[in-house]
Amino acid sequence: MPESRQIGDHADRVVPVYAFTRGRTRSAGRELPLEALVVATELAARHQDEAAMQFEWRAIVRACAQPMSVAEIGALLGVPVRVARVLVSDLAHAGYLELHLPHRGQGDGGPGQAILGRLLDGLRAR
Repeated sequence: MPESRQIGDHADRVVPVYAFTRGRTRSAGRELPLEALVVATELAARHQDEAAMQFEWRAIVRACAQPMSVAEIGALLGVPVRVARVLVSDLAHAGYLELHLPHRGQGDGGPGQAILGRLLDGLRAR
């Protein structure tokens, strides 16, 4: 049986997910799209093992050694995407993550085919 990469488990959770975000349900900046790709920075690599960094932050930083979407981060942690958005936004603001937002072309305003294809490939690989 393949090993699951999910870190959070709703049944075993002692701390409610809203505690991870200090009760916030919205990011400090603009709302991050689900398909936004996130990658850890050099700063994150130097500080990912610090005890001062909360467990969820460390998990995200480690997972984002390779580009990962906001949706994948939520699935990895086993938290609602709103929580993942807030955590990712906080980490980006602190300089630990670099965000790659999808290009919004002149079409219907949705993500391009290339972005959706990469997102689907990443989800299938999990």
